[in-house]
Amino acid sequence: MPQKNDVILALNQEAQELKKKGIDVTNGAIGMMYLDDGKLPVSQDIRKRLSAHTEDQDLTYSSVSGTKDYLDAMRKWFLGDAFEKEAAAGELLSIGTPGGTGAVCLSFALSRGEKSTLLVPTLGWPNYVGIAKGFGMDIHFYNLFNHESFDLEGIRKNLQDLFAHYEHISLLVNDPCQNPTGYSLSPEEWNELIGLFSLKENKGKLDLIIDAAYIDFAPQQLREGMINALKKLPKESLCYLCFSFSKTLSFYGLRIGGLSLYGQDQTRVSAAADLATMEARALWSVPNHMAMNAIAELLSDPSTNNALRKEVQENREIVAKRASIFLKEAQQAHLKPYPYRAGFFVTLEVKDAYATCLELKARRIFLAPVKDNAVRIALCSLPTAKIPGLASAIKECAHD
Repeated sequence: MPQKNDVILALNQEAQELKKKGIDVTNGAIGMMYLDDGKLPVSQDIRKRLSAHTEDQDLTYSSVSGTKDYLDAMRKWFLGDAFEKEAAAGELLSIGTPGGTGAVCLSFALSRGEKSTLLVPTLGWPNYVGIAKGFGMDIHFYNLFNHESFDLEGIRKNLQDLFAHYEHISLLVNDPCQNPTGYSLSPEEWNELIGLFSLKENKGKLDLIIDAAYIDFAPQQLREGMINALKKLPKESLCYLCFSFSKTLSFYGLRIGGLSLYGQDQTRVSAAADLATMEARALWSVPNHMAMNAIAELLSDPSTNNALRKEVQENREIVAKRASIFLKEAQQAHLKPYPYRAGFFVTLEVKDAYATCLELKARRIFLAPVKDNAVRIALCSLPTAKIPGLASAIKECAHD
């Protein structure tokens, strides 16, 4: 199976085509949340409200940055009241984007420069590399784990090595519920990570990109740990917060998310927001107006807001149950999962991921090879009844 940037979407398409023909498949390739009945977790009330957004104000161009109602709703949904003062002071500004991918894309565009580089995890979403290459960026990699913990010491060494050659480094962290492992930094790890931004040996500018696409599938303690630590960023650093409503509301095809820029230097935040608007205008013009209006309506209504939070909690519990079953059977099968805490995915360490996934595909089991030695299981998309026995099937196909 050749490695392609679209391998995950291609696998999902193949599985869907077989399913249309009435062939039973186990599709654990795609990062979309499905209930045990095979349907997206979108209530009839939400579908009804979405279908109502076909008026002129939904179909016209929005502003490039998006509507104020939507951007306020997005900030409050993902960050609560934590950054209200900062938003009022101009230290946190936001722009609507086509999904979380658009937010990541925009953060990369703003980070590029002649003496700048991007530092991303060795085990991460493959599209980071594709986006960076599209912008002609220098890209380097940090080791994600040291045994069962986040490799903070490794990142510190990476930074010092890179500052010998670059004046600006943008460090990307996919947290909480990292894709593809499901790892989330503890509050203590977040505090240590933010401490790296104030080291005296940093010989240049250091910024932080947080891909928080899966934040709503993390326990409250983990998301609060991240939010609280961000307040300790030094004034000279800028933080890019990338959000997505695809995972939260199962609005995958509507392509709606956002980028929030945070920093204590209001002048720099404002300048970055202006540049983000110009970049967005050149890259995709405007965000999805219908989706923004629908989301702003849903989240501004206390009844639907509360109902959505309840649905997200129920979805979180469904995925957690699937993970519990799979990880127990993976241990029994002597498989090697990377550290998992929450979220859509579990990833296994195998000798030859591509050969393993080919053999599994012959059994109508679709899983994603995310590296030569790593197979990702999208527990979010698998009915709970499909989980028992999956670990043993992987073990039988794995190349030890």
